Amino acid sequence: PMYLALPKQEDGGVDQGVARYALNRYLLTHHGWHIAGIGPDGGRWNASSSAGVLRSKIPSFIVDLLEEHVVRGRVGLGELAVLAATVEDLVRGRALDMLTLAYEANEYPMHVPLGDEAEEDLVIKTFMLFFTMPWTQFDANNRSEL
Repeated sequence: PMYLALPKQEDGGVDQGVARYALNRYLLTHHGWHIAGIGPDGGRWNASSSAGVLRSKIPSFIVDLLEEHVVRGRVGLGELAVLAATVEDLVRGRALDMLTLAYEANEYPMHVPLGDEAEEDLVIKTFMLFFTMPWTQFDANNRSEL
């Protein structure tokens, strides 16, 4: 429904600034996520390329697809859906990676239920440490980093 209300170009697509607005609004509304580089952050909505913002995290074929459409000046509902699904997948994957690290940091196997509430609390606190202070993450194969 939101896409229908967005201002469209002559070809029926939206420009890059409107696409960033729509993506930011979707992520905030459906997940409560603010992702740096997508939101306005005090700047103009069209200050940088939508495709370039997440270049280091998005698979290259998706970036290529998006850039092709942005260069042509058209971002449609399909392109927005692909970008939103990709961002959702990246965030979920990152959260799973941090949860796996939290288990490994405490030497708990992922495939076995935790023994008690104290173990659960420890994994949650470790996850939150990694989430709020990412530089605290370590390589589980190199225990000397702890």
